[in-house]
Amino acid sequence: MSGLVRAQAAQPATAFLSAGRHWWTVALVTAVAFLRRTNAYVIDIIRWPIFPLISFAVWRISYGIAGRGTVDGASASAFLLVGMIGQITWTATVWGGGYAVEYEREGGTIGALFLSPASRAAVVTGYGLGSLVWMLPAFVSVVLLGVATDARLNMADPLAALAALLALIVTSLGAGFFCASLFVLTRRANLVANAVQLPVSLLAGFLVPRGDLPGWLKPLSDAVPAGHAVDALRASALSAATLGDIVRPLAWALGLAVLYALLGFAGLRRIEHAAKRSGQLELY
Repeated sequence: MSGLVRAQAAQPATAFLSAGRHWWTVALVTAVAFLRRTNAYVIDIIRWPIFPLISFAVWRISYGIAGRGTVDGASASAFLLVGMIGQITWTATVWGGGYAVEYEREGGTIGALFLSPASRAAVVTGYGLGSLVWMLPAFVSVVLLGVATDARLNMADPLAALAALLALIVTSLGAGFFCASLFVLTRRANLVANAVQLPVSLLAGFLVPRGDLPGWLKPLSDAVPAGHAVDALRASALSAATLGDIVRPLAWALGLAVLYALLGFAGLRRIEHAAKRSGQLELY
């Protein structure tokens, strides 16, 4: 036996990760890889914090021109501040988790992904988490602009606001799972994401109160899980609602998030099965 072989034989066997640890390891490694890749482009570093600032400013000026200093019982700046937090979170999932499989296809690694033992759900989650971290400067810039424009909060239960914020993140990630399979099926993820972004902002109540929408839009609005989470966040941050007061919108948000996540997971499984059978992993 050679010295190299004897040395290898003497080394203790490396234990395999448990299923849970493997899942989270894949998610975290994917998130880090996403951040490194995105950080390589200066334009991305600049545009993401600027975009929500422009959107906030345009809508704040629009409400001012319309003579509306208050919106849905809160100051216009405070109303838009919460809405922009919702919009940033949603945007992160559309361009992160929802675009995950498409990123792999564009990079020529989708075949390796589908043939590897890595959980597809962990990969989608990793993209979503990485995108949320990437958007942190956008969150900070919007909060600073809200403070500068006299956004007045009325928070009595910080725990309720925290629960609503976490629900917003979870619901957005859940919708990201659904978008991941939808985008791959269309083969034009970029076009679809651009097409749905503004309608979702309207239906979810990011920029206008959901209660002011026409009646025929209400079922569509209720189908957007982020809308219920934003309702809960506005109630807790702007109307002094307690955790008990926002149980209903939180339950709707989380229930829809689970539904969308299950639909997205089932869709990814079907796509993977069909792609493997046809031998067109890179083209599907």
